[in-house]
Amino acid sequence: MWKKPCVWGPRPASLSRSHRLSFSPRCRKRWASLPNGVLLLSGWMSMTHSVIQKTLATWEELMGAPLTYTAPESLPPDSAWRVALEYEGEPLGWLSVDRPPGDFTETELVGWLNLCAHLLSSALGESSISAGLAEEVLAAWNQQSFLNEILKVNSFGATFDTVAEKLSRLACGIFRCDNAFLAFRESLPIHYRSAKPLSIETVENAFELLANSAVVTLNDATPTFLGTRVPLTTSGEAVLVMLGAEGGLFRARERQLADSLTEQIGTVLDNIALQHQLSASLRLQHEIEIAAEIQASLMPQKLPQPEGFELAGIVSPASQVGGDFYDVIRLDANALGVMMGDVAGKGIPAAMLTTLIRSELRGQMLAGNSPAETVTRASFALEPDLNRLDTFATALVARFDPEKGAVWFASAGHTDVCHWQARTQTARQFHSTTLPLGLFPRRSSVEHALCLETGDLLVFYSDGLTEALNPNNEIFGWEGLEEVLRFIHMAPAPIILNTLLQAINAHQVGRPVSDDITLLVIRRQPQTPMPEAEFSFVLPRELSYLKTLDATLQAAMNHLPVSGLSEDWRHEFSLAVVEHVSNLVRHAYANQSTGKVYGRLTRTAEQLTLDTMDSGVEFDMSKMPQLPRRELNLNDLPEGGFGLPLIRAVMNDINYTRRNGYNHWRLSRRWPGD
Repeated sequence: MWKKPCVWGPRPASLSRSHRLSFSPRCRKRWASLPNGVLLLSGWMSMTHSVIQKTLATWEELMGAPLTYTAPESLPPDSAWRVALEYEGEPLGWLSVDRPPGDFTETELVGWLNLCAHLLSSALGESSISAGLAEEVLAAWNQQSFLNEILKVNSFGATFDTVAEKLSRLACGIFRCDNAFLAFRESLPIHYRSAKPLSIETVENAFELLANSAVVTLNDATPTFLGTRVPLTTSGEAVLVMLGAEGGLFRARERQLADSLTEQIGTVLDNIALQHQLSASLRLQHEIEIAAEIQASLMPQKLPQPEGFELAGIVSPASQVGGDFYDVIRLDANALGVMMGDVAGKGIPAAMLTTLIRSELRGQMLAGNSPAETVTRASFALEPDLNRLDTFATALVARFDPEKGAVWFASAGHTDVCHWQARTQTARQFHSTTLPLGLFPRRSSVEHALCLETGDLLVFYSDGLTEALNPNNEIFGWEGLEEVLRFIHMAPAPIILNTLLQAINAHQVGRPVSDDITLLVIRRQPQTPMPEAEFSFVLPRELSYLKTLDATLQAAMNHLPVSGLSEDWRHEFSLAVVEHVSNLVRHAYANQSTGKVYGRLTRTAEQLTLDTMDSGVEFDMSKMPQLPRRELNLNDLPEGGFGLPLIRAVMNDINYTRRNGYNHWRLSRRWPGD
């Protein structure tokens, strides 16, 4: 709203009164004599570019004396007859006269000065608002035009080149400049597109200018420069730059517009980067899947099972493709060749090397070479490739004669071989016989030889097994392998293999697998009769893992017919097993932070038996209740809290022994109806 103008300097007392315009008849006649009077002045007010000059000219024509306008940025005029111009508190300058016209009174002069100040202030203020609104409308229109174009180019499959080229041409029109470019860099070379040809040096200089500033304007440069950094959430950095303003300089509104558009441009560039990453990821995933299929096809699909022996093997890669492999081939009518290798690294490069090394080892063995000769010759042949790729590989080669039960093997830096002797109930450890493949290739190898007796096991494995870490960064180690075999050595080879993998999972307790695991188990069958079916489990010392027992228990009892008696039997047996294992976790491991519970379910025609082993504290057998079976009502008993009486009531036989620092339990129950 209009505010009363202020008057500075010495002035007549009449200027301090409120000014009501009071003109003499002579003045009113002079004003009326002007053509169109106020209408003409209103026309001037609409012509904002010349309103001041026309106001001054009108005054001089009316008064016969000059009126002076002083801009707000200048010092106030040195005149006793001056009035300030303001519009809504904003100073707009001053109007002043050197002396009153000869035929005007002071009161008339004050009235005329205030009238002119009022009209001119209104005109200037409204012109300023109109100009500001026009600037805002123009800026909004330009921004909307730019955003519309961004939406058009922000489509799936858009490339940086197409987007940068379109936005550069559009920026030339929006910012009314001679040239514009959009540039991106993550690593050399810089990638950019411009509306007109441009040197790479100009683009490099733009990145330097914007290194520490979001927006830079250089109106004293040739050409004039307006640049802004484009914010990215993906890697790399980008800039939008306009060069050579048509009006000679880039104004504040262009700077503001450039700054406001960068976020949308950044979104487009981020989308392009993410699309490229997605496409690359999909291509890589497809390539990895193909590589995994090829690698899997090269692994043994079905292992030979010589009479009196069992073989079971697996490769469990940490990723889809890995650097581990194993193979079993027939060398002649009486012998099998066994190979295992571990290439440093993972992924497709390691998988490609495994194929090369596997082929070399197969060729050497099929040529009739001994395990030691195979390792030596393969190391010499592979050394150039391994050296060029700056990597290495370990390998184990064995010759197995099932008729004699004899095994000869050589190891090039591979993990130790484990021989479990059933007769002594101990594990023998055989170390590597030479350096990894490719290191000192002319160095010859020697061989180990052993004979597998009834019930013996031979376990070949990669370092992913023994070097698996738990949350405390403790390795599984040779001790972990020996512990598993101590419990499960009487089981068939596939059960032993599966139990080893379960033990690794229990050791890691949810920690992600960091290395490939390869296992091959050779077992000489004992003379004892085999059960109908066997199942195993390994649980860490945590009650939360008890729920994983359900699937194993159901598999062990899935042959029972569906009947009320069978369902009761299932429920009671499952309840007793869960109670027994929870007792081991709660009490045997009460003072230990780590530990495992090993379990084995064996099914015969007469009964279902649970064997468990743990390394907790010794159990006091005097605590075992001597109650007759079936004294407790087992209907709908909740789990937990019934302990040994519940187990004693359910099971027909309970046996406990302490051997070599381990607790061994055997719980058996006859099938319903027996």
